[in-house]
Amino acid sequence: MSSTVANTAPQLLVKNDRARSIAFIDLDVDDYQTLVNGVLPGTEVVVLDKNSNGIEQITAKLQQVAAAGETVDSVHIFSHGNSGSLQLGSTTLNSGNLPQHESQLQSWQTALSNKADIVLYGCDVAAGDGVNFVDRLAKLTGADIAASTDLTGRGGNWNLEFAKGDIEAPLAISSEVMANYRGTLATITVTNNNDSGPGSLRDAIASAQAGDTIQFAVSLANQTITLTSGQLVINKNLTVDAVGVANLTVSGNNASRVILTEGSTNVTLKNLIIANGRVSGTDPNNEATSGGGGIQTGGNSTLTLENTQVNNNIAGFGGGIYTGFRSSTTVINSKFNNNDGSLADNTERGGGAIATKSGGTLTIRGSEFTNNKGSYGGAVNNLLGSMTIENSKFTGNRTEKGVGGGLFVDGANASGPNATPGSVPGNIIIRGSTFDGNIATGEAGGAFLFGYFQDKFVIENSTFVNNKAVKNAAGIGGSGGGVRHGNASLTVTNTTFANNTAEDNGGGLWFGEDGNVSIVNSTFFNNTAAKQGGGMVVGNRDSFSTNIVNSTFAQNTAGEYSGGIATFGNQPVTVKNSIFDRNTAGNPFKVKYQTGRELIDGGNNLQFPAKLTTGDPNDNNATANVTIADPKLGTLQNINGAFVLPLLSGSPAIDTGTGAGAPAADQRGVTRPVDGDGNGSAIVDIGAYEFNGTVTPTPTPAPTPTPAPTPTPTPTPAP
Repeated sequence: MSSTVANTAPQLLVKNDRARSIAFIDLDVDDYQTLVNGVLPGTEVVVLDKNSNGIEQITAKLQQVAAAGETVDSVHIFSHGNSGSLQLGSTTLNSGNLPQHESQLQSWQTALSNKADIVLYGCDVAAGDGVNFVDRLAKLTGADIAASTDLTGRGGNWNLEFAKGDIEAPLAISSEVMANYRGTLATITVTNNNDSGPGSLRDAIASAQAGDTIQFAVSLANQTITLTSGQLVINKNLTVDAVGVANLTVSGNNASRVILTEGSTNVTLKNLIIANGRVSGTDPNNEATSGGGGIQTGGNSTLTLENTQVNNNIAGFGGGIYTGFRSSTTVINSKFNNNDGSLADNTERGGGAIATKSGGTLTIRGSEFTNNKGSYGGAVNNLLGSMTIENSKFTGNRTEKGVGGGLFVDGANASGPNATPGSVPGNIIIRGSTFDGNIATGEAGGAFLFGYFQDKFVIENSTFVNNKAVKNAAGIGGSGGGVRHGNASLTVTNTTFANNTAEDNGGGLWFGEDGNVSIVNSTFFNNTAAKQGGGMVVGNRDSFSTNIVNSTFAQNTAGEYSGGIATFGNQPVTVKNSIFDRNTAGNPFKVKYQTGRELIDGGNNLQFPAKLTTGDPNDNNATANVTIADPKLGTLQNINGAFVLPLLSGSPAIDTGTGAGAPAADQRGVTRPVDGDGNGSAIVDIGAYEFNGTVTPTPTPAPTPTPAPTPTPTPTPAP
């Protein structure tokens, strides 16, 4: 049986060709897959996407039925419920908003037979005033409706005690599933902002059954639940969702952690503000007193945050969140602001916003991290666990005592409680994200990425701008203004490094130790290093290779040598279809402006200006057969979401590259090749940009320096 999740237009999971019944199962209910697997033959199953409007998803499916000239005899809805309320995907249907959905609900009649039944399995839907809700729903849909007046599932029953009309449809799931299902379909409502007592959030957590959903009365909008008797403890699978209740804050009152999840629980927090939590311990080995000012999770647990803010929390490490061993953490459309995870000084578990323990997974999508502070990892510290960051922003985060102004990664995975670092390879993926104005007093202004064994690191469609790596008071550190990477393979695609600064080496990117590196369709512009490698430092060992294809290095500066690319060693570095434009170095001999040595020529490279012609034996061009010509680059600008240096009309880079090994599209996603010079022959361009006519910038300003807090240097040993 498949388990495809529906979007706005639901998708069929189980289909009997002569089915006369449809079961809609909300993805947010506990152990939903057991319900899917237990649906009786003859019933279609649609899983409702929890991130989309469930009413719209049901309507879309029933419209499909009606358009096919068919009808159904029964509709079964498995979702969390409460008196007069159903949770359907990202939307709550209740007595108060029925009029808003009147037209959609009435449209269901076109797909329902004359004697159709709607069966609502959510807990307590018909309890108390819920009877009126069921009655109104029956009138709008024209169907007979059965609903429960008590708990459905574990700790309750599967009896639907209230019926509006004559119910002929049998229940849609097998008796075995009813007996063994471990969740409940209840929603509990918090009615006040007290710390404890009836109607409080603390009381709701204590009384909830595993799999329940806790919601909040609309009167709590813009209110704060201030914890005066310590942290909230969740030791069961729960969803806590302030949907429809704007700006509801749960505060630790700067005296305690806000939430602790115990054991291998599955907890979802949605539409909340978690703020002012505090744990003051500084011992890196004492997680209970030092980890997670806002939230701490247990080992082998699952935590999901959606549309949630985590603000102004403080801890020894993991100021906002600290996750337990082998835990799974997912953050979606959330914001982390002004969290501090630096109390434990130089522990590798730093992380102002989030710190993870080993062996787990961390997924971040569509989220923002702003002005967080941590000892290692100003925003995020990921230790020995796989991680994916997508479409997220890291702005103004800092570490004042370690490395990784925005992000710190030490290994992508581990296996077992006493595993050797990296004994199981993992993946670190940064995709579609921006690191802007982060600062590290140590190394890696934007991100510190270090791997083991066969870990794989991928950076694609991302931007690193205005980040800075500075030396500490002992004069140590300062390398990797944008990114410092090492000891694992690295693939960089469609990514821009611009305006980053290193007080030592590697203004844009510094990589070293073991690992092959691939850089494709990427732009390095106006990065600065006080010593070498304004754009980039290649520091991996001689047995590992670096391949650079269709990339642009322009106006990068080094205080000593190698404005574009510095090489620390004799490792093979191959360059193809790439541009080196006006990179400079501050040495008094005016040599090695573009690169520290002649790189392997992969063909069709372009450089301006040429090396000195005075015969200085220490000078070199970027490659042996490079073309010397002004590439005629435009200013850095946002085009199709990518910050690029466009080729201007007449550029010698147009239609002069090689198609062999060239990427199928440029940094913006424009298909290669394009006949840029109009001679009837389409040939790949040199550099990250494929000329396709007039440049039309996206109406977004090019990156400009973002003020970052001035660090207070503290003497620490280099990592």
